[in-house]
Amino acid sequence: MKYPNILFSLCLALSSSTLYADDHEHEHEEHGAHEHGAATLAIAAGAEGLEIMLESPAANIIGFEHAATTDEDKQKLTDAVKKLEAGAELFSMNTEAGCTLKSAEVISALLGNAEDAAKSKDDHDHKEGETHNDMDVTWSFACTQPAELKEVTVKLFTAFPDGFQHIKAEWVTEKGASALELDKDDTIKLTP
Repeated sequence: MKYPNILFSLCLALSSSTLYADDHEHEHEEHGAHEHGAATLAIAAGAEGLEIMLESPAANIIGFEHAATTDEDKQKLTDAVKKLEAGAELFSMNTEAGCTLKSAEVISALLGNAEDAAKSKDDHDHKEGETHNDMDVTWSFACTQPAELKEVTVKLFTAFPDGFQHIKAEWVTEKGASALELDKDDTIKLTP
């Protein structure tokens, strides 16, 4: 984790926030409710740059959550991973900050790179044999002028038009933390 102090501050600030205190969704699994169409986006800006983390049901990204056994499903999964790894096409920052993508990591049981414990831990009823798999993605951006970082434009709705319906975006910078519900591609203002 590149920005542990900032990420810890984000978790602390937002967990004590009353913005989402009445969300019953948090009872269901470690990352929040496994709700198709919904996702959580966490943004941490620091002295070296920016880290963005997405936690989403796999269905939002690839249209299914079962193991990819057919050639068509395998291709969808491969294409989605390539699209996710091209984080500079999914997010843009104000040009003054000079941010470029350093790395992208996609983790999912569907890719075989996640522990079984990372799979959904829903405690609500599901149909027999129904599986719930998430995709967790972390993008790291290096910024030549991190103090100039003022906004992040999120383009996930356009990139995955059949998946996302709303994204809970949470962010923390050295100047504070906040949250916003997105229902379309939009620009997040990181500064008050």
